[in-house]
Amino acid sequence: MENEMIVALYPKVVADHANMTWTPYFMRELWKEYRLFQQSMLSQNEHENKIDGSMFNGTLKAVYEKAQIIGKVQQSQIKPQSNPSKDKTTSSKKGKEARVWHKEGEQEVTSASMAKLDRSRNDISGSGASDDPMEIAENSPALMEARAAYLPAANEVPTWEEEDQLRLVDDEENGTDGSGAGWGGSLKGMMNQISGKVLTQEDLEEPLKEMEKMLAGKNVARDIAQEICGNVKAKLVGRKMQSFTRVKTAVRQALEVTIEKVLKPGMGRGGSDSVDVLRDVISKRERGGGFFGKKEKQRPYVIVMVGINGVGKSTSLAKIAYYLKSNGCNPLLAACDTFRSGAVEQLNVHAKCLNVPLYHKGYAKDPAAVAKASIEHATQEGNDVVLVDTAGRMQNNVPLMKALSNLVVQNKPDLVLFVCEALVGNDGMDQLEMFNKALRSGGHTRKIDGIILTKFDTVSDKVGAALTMTHVTGSPVVFCGTGQKYNHLKKLSVQYVIKALFA
Repeated sequence: MENEMIVALYPKVVADHANMTWTPYFMRELWKEYRLFQQSMLSQNEHENKIDGSMFNGTLKAVYEKAQIIGKVQQSQIKPQSNPSKDKTTSSKKGKEARVWHKEGEQEVTSASMAKLDRSRNDISGSGASDDPMEIAENSPALMEARAAYLPAANEVPTWEEEDQLRLVDDEENGTDGSGAGWGGSLKGMMNQISGKVLTQEDLEEPLKEMEKMLAGKNVARDIAQEICGNVKAKLVGRKMQSFTRVKTAVRQALEVTIEKVLKPGMGRGGSDSVDVLRDVISKRERGGGFFGKKEKQRPYVIVMVGINGVGKSTSLAKIAYYLKSNGCNPLLAACDTFRSGAVEQLNVHAKCLNVPLYHKGYAKDPAAVAKASIEHATQEGNDVVLVDTAGRMQNNVPLMKALSNLVVQNKPDLVLFVCEALVGNDGMDQLEMFNKALRSGGHTRKIDGIILTKFDTVSDKVGAALTMTHVTGSPVVFCGTGQKYNHLKKLSVQYVIKALFA
């Protein structure tokens, strides 16, 4: 039958779910998968026909109503064994109390009403309490789906361990002239004509103009492009290059110096030229050793993740937790987004996938107080790093920005990371500056320590935006997210940037 689908369910499944409220979602998801499959088959056969999904919508309601009838009939047919001692208890039990939500503008939002709506417990997830709403069954569909989406395969190499495939060696060493594809090929088109003589500024004027134009096309800020071209000029003027390979070597050296200077602006904590999260966590942990090698309880390394709504803070936090755990650290996740509905549950799913503890206090709580309690708990439990998830907020939301400032000022984290999308452009710099301004409010001097760029796998050769953001803000790019899985996390290397700029 064309464009029709039959779903068979065991009677016991139907009987256990007599109201069948899940049927519309289940059927619709099946239909989506079927449409994708059939569309793929049609495209392989080079057909122009498109699948019309509207024919399914008309039957969905009928299927739902029929399923309810079947469910009730099946439930009446499968009668449990009667137990007089339990009948009285069962009859006296009340059903689950319906949750009444405030309709906008009709009721006043009070502390009592917020507490009534908060069904989470002021407890640690995974404590073993059967009535904890944060407890997720191992075979729950949500957890199974999340594990399939986020956990890497057993033999999958983490992105941070993959080396950038870029040959930046002198071409004389391998006998090539650098005329092929890649960064050397595009460079030769600009500078091949200037080899074989002592170079002057006039000789370099046109090639460097072309280079600056090409860099601008890769989203590199004008002042950075000019600095790159200036360093190249300083390397070449007054020198005689016998071949293009000599020119290429000099240009490579100039590029490495300039780009490394941009990527490591010296704004890391403690005055270091970069932020190395793993190094800093291990260093702080080792400082906790007492006399005779006895470990003393010490405050863990604290990382706070900030950013606007929907940029991937929670997923990036989970990736860093996976990265640290894979390298021998013992992380704890702190659910300090007490504002957005579902935020605690989302982070709890990540914690279950990672098999790491989650500290939460539910919703409508002071995020600064939750963060403080999580740090104290991690100190007692021996966790060496706490990753604090915060509520996404627009940079012009004054109350939420003030709450973020309070969280950072009161808890004094070791690292504050700003999360934004790789293709956000100039708006990302405006966002980061507003977050910096919020952290400095009240006379404080704290700033954003580093940047995490999400969806970096979508930027292609537009890597110049990352250079520009680091250059303008003075905050280094600590990690780049390159996919959905936990191991899709990498550092922004000088070699990768050069390859992307001159590809």
